[in-house]
Amino acid sequence: MYFTFLIPAVLLIVLLLLFFCHRKKKKLIDKICRLSMHDKCCFLNELTEPFGYKYDVRQDIFTSTVDAWQKFYGYGNIYDRLAPHASMIFDCQPIYFDFEGKTWLIEFWKGQYGINTGSEIGIYRASGIVPPEQRKTTMFAAVPEEEYLDMRTELLCKGEPIAAFSAVHWWLTMFCMGRFSHPKELTLNVSIRFTDMNMRDAFVDALFDNGYDPESVCVCFGTVIFTVQIPHKHRCFLRRLYRCYVQWKNHMFCRLFHFITRPFSNTCDKILYLYFYVPFAFRHMLRLKRFRKRPHHHPENKPYNLK
Repeated sequence: MYFTFLIPAVLLIVLLLLFFCHRKKKKLIDKICRLSMHDKCCFLNELTEPFGYKYDVRQDIFTSTVDAWQKFYGYGNIYDRLAPHASMIFDCQPIYFDFEGKTWLIEFWKGQYGINTGSEIGIYRASGIVPPEQRKTTMFAAVPEEEYLDMRTELLCKGEPIAAFSAVHWWLTMFCMGRFSHPKELTLNVSIRFTDMNMRDAFVDALFDNGYDPESVCVCFGTVIFTVQIPHKHRCFLRRLYRCYVQWKNHMFCRLFHFITRPFSNTCDKILYLYFYVPFAFRHMLRLKRFRKRPHHHPENKPYNLK
């Protein structure tokens, strides 16, 4: 007898929930569509800058800001080792060299960062000379503003360009949200301009020490141009299996991202829609770096209104 009333009541509740969700979704879509692209980009940058990123509407990518909070935590090899546990599967190559009494590190990354295909170049240095056997256990600090380098990077997937970006920076990044790639499919072309010729020579020598063919490195005055060549790493079976699992999960989340945001075609609209429709998913998407610390002020602590 009770089931006679319970089943219709449950169905009615489900139908009401579906109706209100559909109404909310339609209202949100209308609001986003009424905004100009300029307003949407400004609003999106307000949301992402506390995470250390900004949106480039010209190429539909995210890049890191110069004053990103990640700068204050430097770099350690442990970040790369733990990256798969944060859904990041990438190839990386650190280039160490000594210059003016300090050990410098310029590292390159390319791969899949959650639901983002992307690349990074980071510039760091120690406070003194670090012996080679201690480099992988040393925490390097990001360089100060006066030591930023003029860099340009181009990321390709199977020979097709994804994006190119240039800036005077300490951490030059590009992330294409909603795109899935395997690291081996990606090619990273790099150009770095050094203001000191001795520093340029030390970096070029370090490239050669890491197996780069002199004919593959172009040196023109202070500028060094090359394609990042990351040697194959022999990983144990369990590590390879875990990386395959993480990539499978990344692929599934990419498809889920596009499914949820299917009313829109460009990344800006998709993310704004996700921010209001599934806020926790928005925060998860922007965990692009390989450690979990967060800035003191989060965008969700600010009273945003979509008008």
